[in-house]
Amino acid sequence: MKKILVLMTGGTIGSSLNIGVISVKTDSCRAVELYRARYDDGIELHTQVIMNILSENLDKCHWQDITGHILSADLSEYCGIIITHGSDTLSYSSAMLGFCLCGLGIPVVLTAADLVPDLPESNAVDDIRGAVAVIKCMNCGVYTVYRNPGENDCAVYLATRVSEADRVRGCFSSFDGMPFAYVRDGRLEFSGSVAPENVPVSIRPLKFAQPLSLNNDVLMIRPYPGMNISDIHIGERVKAVLYITYHSSSACADGRGSVLRLLSQCREKGTELFLASFPRNSAMYETSCALIENGAVPLTHITDEAAYTKLLLAVNLDVPDIRRFMDKDIFLETIC
Repeated sequence: MKKILVLMTGGTIGSSLNIGVISVKTDSCRAVELYRARYDDGIELHTQVIMNILSENLDKCHWQDITGHILSADLSEYCGIIITHGSDTLSYSSAMLGFCLCGLGIPVVLTAADLVPDLPESNAVDDIRGAVAVIKCMNCGVYTVYRNPGENDCAVYLATRVSEADRVRGCFSSFDGMPFAYVRDGRLEFSGSVAPENVPVSIRPLKFAQPLSLNNDVLMIRPYPGMNISDIHIGERVKAVLYITYHSSSACADGRGSVLRLLSQCREKGTELFLASFPRNSAMYETSCALIENGAVPLTHITDEAAYTKLLLAVNLDVPDIRRFMDKDIFLETIC
């Protein structure tokens, strides 16, 4: 019988509903219990509780705990790992764990739920089933599985390409426009821009000393009209700044919101400023050109979440050249 390790971190998928309040104070994985009752597929699921948090309370230390737990465990009897997680920060943890665990040698799948598992409308059991289907099919890699509201099938995303769910429908999406696959009747139907046979050969495992230590910070900034750059303080632990451009890869270069002012602060602090994200081989607006000419570093074809987590790893792994590290593809995070 195949064995899968299910690691619980909290979130709605690991919660219960009591008098209108969702609580993560439980040591049982109700979604797994319901899955076992509904499906007899010859899979043995072993559950362990790593932490019980609502994912909006996620911090860097929790990524350290998750990676430390997995990388120090004896995984010889398991054919894969499922990590249950809250949906709010699922895309960030997916990117971070995609980088850290892509060379594990067995598939890792993160999943979540829109409603507590006991509610009949919840996607929790479908998402567990989808995660199991991925592990049955794939030999390695890190993935995110989620059935969006209003859809019949679970979508499977490459962990470094999944983007945060929207605030109206709660739907996740893939940065390259199409999920890696869909789960239909317990099987994977591939649909994305990366063929399944290319996943194993594309993996370049990230090597780091254990346990993972994320003491240094990255400051991520999202712009808006009227922003005053003078209000932004770059702390002593900030070793890089990530500025999220507008959709056309443009950023303010004039007035009190000018990123040129931010670049001056970065130079004073000895930190680099990265811009995310730019298309390859495309004309740029003069504002973007001005920023790059003055030292800003453009990142190409990458999600905000992957850019942030990859840069966070870069400033904590003592890499000799951060720019080169950011240009190197680790787990399919860069869209070709």
